[in-house]
Amino acid sequence: MNLPPYLVAQLYPSSLVGQEKKLDPIASVPTEPSVLAEPELTIEWKSLGSNRKGILVAVNYENITNLPDAQLEFLMQLLKACQLSLHDVALINMNNYPGVPHTAILSQFSTKVVLLFGITVQDWGFPFQTPPYQVQSFSDYTVMHAPALHDLQNDKPAKGLLWAALKNIFHL
Repeated sequence: MNLPPYLVAQLYPSSLVGQEKKLDPIASVPTEPSVLAEPELTIEWKSLGSNRKGILVAVNYENITNLPDAQLEFLMQLLKACQLSLHDVALINMNNYPGVPHTAILSQFSTKVVLLFGITVQDWGFPFQTPPYQVQSFSDYTVMHAPALHDLQNDKPAKGLLWAALKNIFHL
């Protein structure tokens, strides 16, 4: 796994090997590239929901702002089963944000829980891999990815795996 230098510096603020001289930790940690700060000024954020509970639902559908009506209805059923509604989440379509770093998205939506549908955790930008439906804690986030909503809709075994993961996340 290759991590960008700024992430390695954040994960390991002290040197990994012995050094002859002591370095100033502030001067020795490279900052994130300025490219990450600039997109926030020009991004037109398009989301559905009020995000009252800091739950980010990310999908990836082409040629549509959020997601098709049938998948939106299915998502709303999932949320209702979890005792949630669109008021509790922010739904974003990653197709609207090519090249936007996941850190900018997490920051914009003050996220605690990240549910990825049709996007793997590694494609999202997290520095790890997990199998679908595995709930993973990372930093201050709870993360889970699953197949796209249109793939889950009519797949009873997959919906069972998703439901088990959602029960774990939301303590149902």
